[in-house]
Amino acid sequence: MGGGLGAEQREALLERLAAVLDQHAAQRRTLTYLQLADAIAMPGPQRIHRTTRLLEILMKRDAEAGRPIRSALAVSRAGHGLPAPGFFDRARRLALFDGGDARRFHQHLLDALFRTGG
Repeated sequence: MGGGLGAEQREALLERLAAVLDQHAAQRRTLTYLQLADAIAMPGPQRIHRTTRLLEILMKRDAEAGRPIRSALAVSRAGHGLPAPGFFDRARRLALFDGGDARRFHQHLLDALFRTGG
């Protein structure tokens, strides 16, 4: 499930991803998928796709641990401040999202992150 990455490389990138997202949560800021791929030095090809796969893994881990969903900080450049549709699909599969108001659900996740600082 790592998008073609080896297990060791995937875990190292997940650690960087979590650190970058924690920093942005503390600063109460979102970032685009491209900015995130750059920040974690995601290798190509398919850098954005690989980054979103890692975000899905982190979302599952955060949900299982009862932590705020840090993946909510990654937004689509064209999404008017929202994550890409795949984020909401994954949230639905994890029983976090009922398919209702996506903007309200996303804001709820951001509020939880900003309250705790990640």
